[in-house]
Amino acid sequence: MTQKPQQQPQTQFYLVGKVPVEWTEESDGSVTVRAFNPLLGGFVTDARYYGAVQFEDMGRVQRIDRAAFEQAVRELQAAYSVPA
Repeated sequence: MTQKPQQQPQTQFYLVGKVPVEWTEESDGSVTVRAFNPLLGGFVTDARYYGAVQFEDMGRVQRIDRAAFEQAVRELQAAYSVPA
């Protein structure tokens, strides 16, 4: 019996409003949704964004590329950083 080659996780990037969201479909079919939380300074798993992306109907969600995603993270980090 031959095994199917393991698929690599597929990651897509979104902006939900101003929040950068990383959507990763794992090889087993599960989905991990992580949103950038500037108050915590990093990414958090947040199922609310699953529904926001899947059932978008209000024009708040944009699919973006990795570069735009990284730029959106930097902008939020700068906006929420505390001056030294």
